[in-house]
Amino acid sequence: MAPHFLTSLTIAASAVVLSATLATSALASGWSSSERLERARSGLASATRGDLIYVGGGAAAGDPANAFEVFDAAKESWRPLPALPVGLISFSMAAVGNQVFITGGYGADDPGEPRKDVWAYDIDNATWSQKPAMPVARAGHGSVSVGGKLYVIGGTGTDPGRVLVFNPADGEWRTTAALPTVRRALAIATDGKTIYAVGGIRPDGSVSGALEALDTASGKWTTLPAMPGARGALVAGVLDGQLHVVGGATWKPLKTYASHDVFNIASRSWSKQAALPSARQGMAAGVAAGRLWVIGGGSGAGVFGVFTASDAVESFEP
Repeated sequence: MAPHFLTSLTIAASAVVLSATLATSALASGWSSSERLERARSGLASATRGDLIYVGGGAAAGDPANAFEVFDAAKESWRPLPALPVGLISFSMAAVGNQVFITGGYGADDPGEPRKDVWAYDIDNATWSQKPAMPVARAGHGSVSVGGKLYVIGGTGTDPGRVLVFNPADGEWRTTAALPTVRRALAIATDGKTIYAVGGIRPDGSVSGALEALDTASGKWTTLPAMPGARGALVAGVLDGQLHVVGGATWKPLKTYASHDVFNIASRSWSKQAALPSARQGMAAGVAAGRLWVIGGGSGAGVFGVFTASDAVESFEP
């Protein structure tokens, strides 16, 4: 379901949100907190380049933000950057070379309609420029960079199973093998060669625990053991040969999770790790400075995500 950007909640909805989570747990083993976002947001996106995590967009009980900033994971500090060309939510972001690409999403200027837009931020020159649009509109998708190319996977919109590949060298969009389990609000991560797609929401609204891996060299997908506990609007990252999957939500029941599941890529087995300090969905994430970072998100499930937005920045070190 496309999100609606409201300026206020009804009294009844407010009561639900306020009663959802009034207390936060102490930081669990392995987790630590860092300098917070300047502005709480849910539905934001991120891209990692070295020890820098670029974060943009999202919303908190209002129109999508055009905020854009960079977090230095080694120094644990934030720095503002030139704003996104348009306020966005449920979009995706990935760094390819010296550029940070943003794709699709829902915009403040046309809420509820997935977009085809593609913009790139030139890290060296601190400027935004528009790039060739995606062949189809997408929102609630994921993106990642492998081999100098941008992969756009999942989401909602036209032909959502189609995997789009953009080559900045020639400015052309192409396709590779379709995503086996079509879903939106999934998590995408890579070890530099293989792309992992985990969790998400199926077209019928049910949540998925599917874990599927795309070998970018062969262009073939492999189905791997499903995640224990299906959920969507979660985040993931590959750290020391393991795929960490954190947070997320279900819609029946309407609930957010602090779950932290770890998939050992070599043994193809799942295990549990220390839970996220507070249950959230719609976060941004990145692996930098030897840690998995989880940024922002909302404590409420479904449409309540943006009304319970967090400014938390927490990291996990194995």
